[in-house]
Amino acid sequence: MQRRVISIVLAALAALAGLGATTPALSATAPARIAPLADTTPPTVPTGLSSTVRCNPLSVTLNWTASTDNVGVTGYDVYGAPYSGGTFVPVGTTSATSYTQPIMGLYLYEVRARDAAGNTSAFTEPVRVVPPPCPTMTPEPQPPTTPGTPTATVTCGSVTLTWTASTDNVGVIGYEIWRAPGATGGTFALVGTTTTTSFTQSGVGVYRFQVRARDATGNYSAFTSPVTVYVPACPTRGCTAVYSPAGDWPGAFQGKVVVTNTGTTATTGWTVTLTFPGGQQITRVWNASLNDFANPYTITNASYNGALAPNASTTFGLQGTTTSGADNTPITTCLRTPSS
Repeated sequence: MQRRVISIVLAALAALAGLGATTPALSATAPARIAPLADTTPPTVPTGLSSTVRCNPLSVTLNWTASTDNVGVTGYDVYGAPYSGGTFVPVGTTSATSYTQPIMGLYLYEVRARDAAGNTSAFTEPVRVVPPPCPTMTPEPQPPTTPGTPTATVTCGSVTLTWTASTDNVGVIGYEIWRAPGATGGTFALVGTTTTTSFTQSGVGVYRFQVRARDATGNYSAFTSPVTVYVPACPTRGCTAVYSPAGDWPGAFQGKVVVTNTGTTATTGWTVTLTFPGGQQITRVWNASLNDFANPYTITNASYNGALAPNASTTFGLQGTTTSGADNTPITTCLRTPSS
């Protein structure tokens, strides 16, 4: 009887062991990844923009209530314009909800928010800043010294100006940057202010810039000598334009431009932009079409040389007027059709 009980127990244990050996393993499949949606929602408009002015030092502090955003506000852009009229221009950025700068006279300010995806809110309503009735001081007629002539660092689409700082017996509080269109002519207009000795301006074309300093009592320095700047457009990949001189004589010059398709597919057309440094004027071109008769010049292919196989080239020529001793080498950009 005992042997029979032991046999039954052993048989049961064996059966259980067999069931465990055949139990299938569980498996899990990782869920598919879902690409995040691009953030196109701008922050809310900052509210409650207000100003506080002080006499010592003569300054204004702007304050506002923070914006909200579905991802997160990363900063605020502060713009200003003279109350007498003019375009609002950037005067500073901050990640806080306040901004302080020297008072530049009777001014208007507005603020907008930025988020991590580069979206910007609408601007606040402008707030007017009036210089305070500070204690009467003995007039200080001495203006700052003239800043150093600006030096331009050009990249496609923008230019950064730098200059040597002015000095003043009271203290320089900022600089105004003025710009005129073209290498000659045109009227200078205020395009920005800064408390540093550098300023970056976006925009393609030929411009002249000059700078003046301002001290704490409202005196202005003389303007710097104008500096002429040639800002080319940013080219796309797949096309190059290389200029080389072909001759010159008193008051005139001749050159040629080799256009090369550096892409991997054939072109159906191309556009070359030539920006000349010294007021040169193109009078005629051949093997191409001249579309603009002012610097910078836009030149497109002729009907018979727009189609270029990969690595193929074509050449067009040009003639123009110049002044004695001028550098007649233009800044070139090339755009192809199709773009890739």
